[in-house]
Amino acid sequence: MAQISALFAVRMIDQAGPDLDRAALFRSCGLDMSSPPDPTVMVSDTDYYSLLETIAEREQPDIGFHIRVSQSITCADLGAVGLAWKSAPDLRRSFQRMDRYARLYNTASTFKLVDNGDTYLWTHKRTTPDRLGMYLSNEGALATYVSICREATGAHNRPQSVQFRHRPFGSQKALETYFRCPVVFGADIDAIVLPAERLDMPNLVGDQSIWKFFSEHIEETLADDKVSFERQIVLQIADMLSDGVPPVTSVAASLGMSVRTLQRRLADAGVTYQHLVNQARLELAQSLMGGTRYSLAEIAFLTGFSEQSAFTRAFKRWVGKTPGAFRSEARA
Repeated sequence: MAQISALFAVRMIDQAGPDLDRAALFRSCGLDMSSPPDPTVMVSDTDYYSLLETIAEREQPDIGFHIRVSQSITCADLGAVGLAWKSAPDLRRSFQRMDRYARLYNTASTFKLVDNGDTYLWTHKRTTPDRLGMYLSNEGALATYVSICREATGAHNRPQSVQFRHRPFGSQKALETYFRCPVVFGADIDAIVLPAERLDMPNLVGDQSIWKFFSEHIEETLADDKVSFERQIVLQIADMLSDGVPPVTSVAASLGMSVRTLQRRLADAGVTYQHLVNQARLELAQSLMGGTRYSLAEIAFLTGFSEQSAFTRAFKRWVGKTPGAFRSEARA
């Protein structure tokens, strides 16, 4: 059975009109309204399509709630997948593995980057069941990719065009306003059309080594088919370290939960927040020392230390050798 992350279902319910029963909408997807949103929880595609149809019925004829949801999605919402996307050196590498990574959030669709000469198509294939909810979901899926493209490259970014297989059904105004480009209906395949040269322009905060770090951890997740809560915290901390050690409030907010809930779940797992901070620092430092030419001073900064001496002391405490000795052995 195809499934879609509860992250999207909860965001859609948040956009439902006041005349709809929120508790009933949560139940229709098998979700608990009182529990914090968990992007690793999945709902069936048919339940998700029914949810979209219920909400859309109240917005006819100009349906736009699904586009508002897509516009609100950030790379942080998508965990390690989103962090790998944002840290990729350019859009080509942002897209490079997303056909594989997307299944962590959506097993109902397949995605592929297709070379079309002077343009590239980010294609989206999902053709059954033939119903309004699927069409809304398809539009939302491509709108979400445009949202994270803009986060990676700048808010000015816009596709050359966006195309859908289905006919327009009342939401064209919302689509054209958001995409800021022509929207074509009745096409052969759903796709975002991008100029070829745009794929190789640098992302705003792209970094080859950090992109590789997050990509490796996504592969671990795919192998295990589920990432632990502690692992989500480690990866989120790692993404924020270049600005210093993130406070627990920031990490909790990025995961859509309260500090109290985060601390309770860590206590249940028998780990402390500081332990996960140290783990994130160590893993990122080892990755940067083994696979990049960053100086040790730069690595200290990227792992949240204000001084190289503090980084050296911490690293030696963690692994029993200095960063310089570790790098020499890694390169031997």
